[in-house]
Amino acid sequence: MKFKIIVVVMLLSSACAYAQNMFNMSSLPPADTMREEAQELAIRYPSLRQVSITASIFGSGTFDSDLHEKSFASGKSQNARISSFFAIPITQWNGNVISATIYHNQQFFNVSEVNNPLPGTPVSNGDFNESTLGLSLNFSRTDAIFHTPVVYSAVFTAISDNLKSVKRFNFNGSIVFPLKHTADVSLSLGALVQIDPSAPFPVLPLVNYYRRLTNTGLHLILDLPQSVTLKQPVSKNAWIYVGSTANTFTSFYRPNNPSLPEHFSYNTIEFKSGPGVEYLFGKFLMLGISGGINTIASAAFIAKADQYHDAFVKNTNKASPYGELRISLLPF
Repeated sequence: MKFKIIVVVMLLSSACAYAQNMFNMSSLPPADTMREEAQELAIRYPSLRQVSITASIFGSGTFDSDLHEKSFASGKSQNARISSFFAIPITQWNGNVISATIYHNQQFFNVSEVNNPLPGTPVSNGDFNESTLGLSLNFSRTDAIFHTPVVYSAVFTAISDNLKSVKRFNFNGSIVFPLKHTADVSLSLGALVQIDPSAPFPVLPLVNYYRRLTNTGLHLILDLPQSVTLKQPVSKNAWIYVGSTANTFTSFYRPNNPSLPEHFSYNTIEFKSGPGVEYLFGKFLMLGISGGINTIASAAFIAKADQYHDAFVKNTNKASPYGELRISLLPF
């Protein structure tokens, strides 16, 4: 049961990443948890790793933008992104765990063949890049309700585009009930509450389901709202997989254009789907390569102090191919 609760604490907190600009919210397991168990879980769930750096390149795609439901701009775009996170354990006592996460995201954009049907608000061809820096404080507590295990989690996040000022504060609170845990099957259910202007839904269900499907080690890993994965070991230190992962990203702007708000953010919800391979070097270093199709489910420009449904510009983007390289470290 103790190991079962530890699993839920880690996965519960990491699920908050969906609404927190891809911050890794995972709490490290208690000190008396076997290191091998923590590393096994981190191999299964990349969001539980202690350090991760990911470089992504996206193929050319098209976009159409509407400003207050009027055609604003259209054209082609090609993007690249470098994302990194560092999970830092702070302290733990009597079923409580506190940790921190530092996150950085650098996005590169190339915009071309732009058409501006709406005068006065031009979008120009060219190259530009934006960075986002964030710090999260994560708290998790294991408890029981009527002798039923339960895990509570709270995540406080400050997001900035530089080191001078904070652009946004987010909060996530969640509760999860671990229902089943065996060597081959585990199931946990819960709910996530989001206080985040870029989140389209204030409440999301949390579902973590794991099942070993075959004796050769084929795993089904369902970790909603983040990912669905089929993973197969091909050797002691190598795995292949296919699946889909949800990511959210935010960048901040001050356009100095009287037609637009003085401060706003660009927020996307993206789904990467396709195959990949990972290899473990030594005890801690993981190298991963993946590719497939990136689908932007939502792309919205939101003025400061507004909410997701108040977005003044909404983009429609066609899916594009992507390739990705990830270097990460297991808990140590």
